[in-house]
Amino acid sequence: MMLQTAKIFQDGMILQRGKRICVWGKSEPETTVTVEIQGQKESTIAKENGEWSVWIPKLKASEDEVMHISTETEHLQYKDVAVGEVWVAGGQSNMEFWMRYEKHKEESMKELPKNRLRFYDVPEVCFDGQLEIFDYSRQAVWRKATKEDLEYFSAVGYYFQKALEKELNVPVGIIGCNWGGTVACAWMSQETVKKVGPAWIEDYEKQISNLDMKEYWEKQKSNPMNDRGNMFADEFTEFTLPKTRSSEEIQEFFSKLGGMDVVQEYLIMLMPQNIPGSLYEHMVKTVAPYGMNGVLWYQGESDDDHPGMNILYKDMLSGLISDWRALWKDDTLPFLIVQLPGFEKWMDNNRPNEYPIIRQCQQSVVDTVENTYLCSISDAGEQLDIHPKNKKVVGERLALLARKHVYDEEILADAPRMESVTCEKNVVTITWANAGEGIKVKGDVIECLHVFAGEEEKAYTFATEGKKLILNVEQAEEEPLQVKFARTSWYQVNLYNSAGIPAIPFETNGDI
Repeated sequence: MMLQTAKIFQDGMILQRGKRICVWGKSEPETTVTVEIQGQKESTIAKENGEWSVWIPKLKASEDEVMHISTETEHLQYKDVAVGEVWVAGGQSNMEFWMRYEKHKEESMKELPKNRLRFYDVPEVCFDGQLEIFDYSRQAVWRKATKEDLEYFSAVGYYFQKALEKELNVPVGIIGCNWGGTVACAWMSQETVKKVGPAWIEDYEKQISNLDMKEYWEKQKSNPMNDRGNMFADEFTEFTLPKTRSSEEIQEFFSKLGGMDVVQEYLIMLMPQNIPGSLYEHMVKTVAPYGMNGVLWYQGESDDDHPGMNILYKDMLSGLISDWRALWKDDTLPFLIVQLPGFEKWMDNNRPNEYPIIRQCQQSVVDTVENTYLCSISDAGEQLDIHPKNKKVVGERLALLARKHVYDEEILADAPRMESVTCEKNVVTITWANAGEGIKVKGDVIECLHVFAGEEEKAYTFATEGKKLILNVEQAEEEPLQVKFARTSWYQVNLYNSAGIPAIPFETNGDI
């Protein structure tokens, strides 16, 4: 059979409502291809190479449609097609983090709006031939939120779609496009990397300068680490994700693998999934421009693993957003960006992280790129685990942002953010934007809020007054002060607005 569609089109899929959507595939060259659904019927003529694409006018929300695709001699039929809201959930392991390991999974099993929540996992592929060499039958499948299949869902994506389905009363689909431990440059075009982060290209060229690339790619074809089709067959994943491990457990685990030297060797290898452009070409492009309403993005940890490169993250993420918007032919496609929470170290790795730089870059993207919004989970990190197990709070806060900024609900959805800091004698007043009915502190002290006079940290008492936080600073004499809030690697914020959203980091520039 010559007539075929892109893999993402299949029984049980969810299509985006209210927007023109693209259906594409291959057929006999120069034949007429017709796509029909919900009374809409559109045709096109396939190109000389057999490629075709059809744009369907806006569809209405529905739970059980049939899509027909036909030529004069062939016919495809996709059943159980829903129409509603579709979002892409992209990034690295914290977005990929499956419901199989999530803290509230058992509770979630009790209430599954199964026909209305569906999930498609883009196969983790980063080089030509990988899809054919390994078994990917568990990926590239539209799954429903059933007791059998819920464990395959991105946990962040699931709690996001569940919250949206409840509020919007339509089916919600998530397209998971993730790969743990990956850097931003892999998720964007090489051309854009050259423009906005040439140091990443230089780093890659340095890595391959002493490699026989033909030999390298032959090795990748037989490298078991590139067998990414069975998500739950990986020992490392099964060891690290269910719970935070003790130092003793970690040492025992790695000793079975051959010790930390083996791990260190792995960390300095050129991994094909981190080659600039690799995931953009082999994953993102396979699902673009499938109709969807926005992107959830949770990534950045790995951009801090390369010393000196984290300062480029603002430009890298901005470039990535531009590339994806171009693929989806939508210059204003919303991006909801999860700001990295507090974290100190993981797996006995004693190299200090510089997440404050990544977090500032994420905030700068939101400040400068239209239709991007920052999701604060500054109260939800884990000190000794890079994978917080509570993804419910992440998905639900992302849903708040979507409801406000994409679906135009008049709700408080954005995190409290420092608007101004003033100082009169020893009284510091911090005014917060997005405070709602007022700023609240959960506890008797404000976690991770520090006041300095020079190098000396000063004690203070505090009070809240609407959107103002008032600090009475203890000091012997008048001297300039500086305020820093959540500007360390590890912290857990306990300062919230009236919607229960935690404040995002800041520090005053110079003295006040």
